[in-house]
Amino acid sequence: MKTREELIARVLKNLGVLAAGQSPSDEDRAEVDDLIDPVCAKLFDDGVAKLTGDEIDDAAYLPLAAIVTEAAMVPFGIGGQKASDLEALAEKAKSDLKLAYRVYDARPPMRPDRFWGRRCGRIC
Repeated sequence: MKTREELIARVLKNLGVLAAGQSPSDEDRAEVDDLIDPVCAKLFDDGVAKLTGDEIDDAAYLPLAAIVTEAAMVPFGIGGQKASDLEALAEKAKSDLKLAYRVYDARPPMRPDRFWGRRCGRIC
């Protein structure tokens, strides 16, 4: 399980704001922290996945970080080719999460009704 702090650090690394070995500033941390809960709520509303930003399953950690990174591009002024790359990464992450968290329907498959009449005017 990953923590919210690890998620914030990963998002800042994805944005290029945080270098290896650095710790996030309070302002940067607060900016990303404000985005996590709305992004998780949007993923739930869109039927992608039910996630919280507090304890993150290891399988959902990197995709969630990519999606939060996309939401954080505007506040951090990311544009150009880097923005295009991050948007593509976020779209792939959404499809990966949707596939991983798909809820399978337990109902039996529908069967078509049988046709009880005659097909060719005689008994075939």
